[in-house]
Amino acid sequence: MTATDTKAKPHGVRVTTAMRGVELAGNGLVAAKRTRSVALIARAEGELQTAVDAARDLDVEWGRIGSALGIARGNAYQRYRRKPPINSMPGTGPRAQPRSL
Repeated sequence: MTATDTKAKPHGVRVTTAMRGVELAGNGLVAAKRTRSVALIARAEGELQTAVDAARDLDVEWGRIGSALGIARGNAYQRYRRKPPINSMPGTGPRAQPRSL
């Protein structure tokens, strides 16, 4: 056994840290909702989105993120996926033509 065999892989440590961040941010959002403070909830939602984005940047699967938050994989994806800004979506800019039915 070499010295490198006993060390954790850096990517694995980063994933573990990112997932702990998701869990903590999720708990923070629950606590903020109990206060009913709009400002605290908004801040906690932003922190959770940042934590989820960091986990996704490390290729953490939606199922693992959902599990950390106590929700289903699909729900995690729907709530926390990166959504393009509305102005950048095709057909939504200032020159968009109205759709005919």
